[in-house]
Amino acid sequence: MVSWILLAGLLVEPLSSDADQFPLALHRAMEIDQLDREIQTLHDSVLLKQAQIVSTQRLAQRGLVSRTDLERELAALRHDEAQEAECKAYRKLKHYERDVMANIIEPDRVQASTLLLDWIKKQKATAEVDVHYREFLLKQARALFQRKVIGRSEFDEAEQRANAATATLALSNAREAQVSMELASHQDAKNYDRAQYQQLKTSYLKARVSYYEIVAQGAKSRLASAQQRSLRGVLSTDQISLFEKAVEDAQAALKLETSKYKSALEQADPPTDPRPSAKM
Repeated sequence: MVSWILLAGLLVEPLSSDADQFPLALHRAMEIDQLDREIQTLHDSVLLKQAQIVSTQRLAQRGLVSRTDLERELAALRHDEAQEAECKAYRKLKHYERDVMANIIEPDRVQASTLLLDWIKKQKATAEVDVHYREFLLKQARALFQRKVIGRSEFDEAEQRANAATATLALSNAREAQVSMELASHQDAKNYDRAQYQQLKTSYLKARVSYYEIVAQGAKSRLASAQQRSLRGVLSTDQISLFEKAVEDAQAALKLETSKYKSALEQADPPTDPRPSAKM
């Protein structure tokens, strides 16, 4: 009889608040441990690059280092700084997940959404650094291509990388708008603003349209480059059809997202209150 009472008690209450008692929580703890090492590595890299950039700037002032090399080092430093901040925000999110899975804390939608939003904002900062650097390289590649110093393929590669970076930033904007929308929907009745919810939803859909516009433009650019190579006999007709299919798929995705955005704009009234009646 006593053993059955003990068993019933174990089924109701967790064995311990120790995360090691729960497999998924233990997995999160392992991720946190890995993130700690990554954060330390990035921090050390930032300190090293901060010291190096001072020396490079002095050499640049004396004309011993090119602007490209200086810009590359500055971009690398900014990227590591942004990534360190991103990893720290991601660690906070994983720490929260671990505590929820281990039954150490109660799940809370607002807290979870806030942590997620902070991480996405840090991701966006990293993407902005990459866009700035890729645009700088594209500007240089364009000048070199016009002077016939580099070939068309090298210029196309620089352009595609810049487009990819811009698309990544657009996606970060979409994610930020999406989570902001969700966070607004989980606020209490006093702070909840239905008009703000509708505005955030529209911003999210608009950001997604921007992302798919960039993807479609990149697909068209690759098709144009492939067609030029086909005229030179480098690519076959079958290979060109693959690039054409990529353009068709990208345009179809863009059309769908544009339709969703237009539909949201046509809604005269805010959506019904989407807030859940209970916590996560």
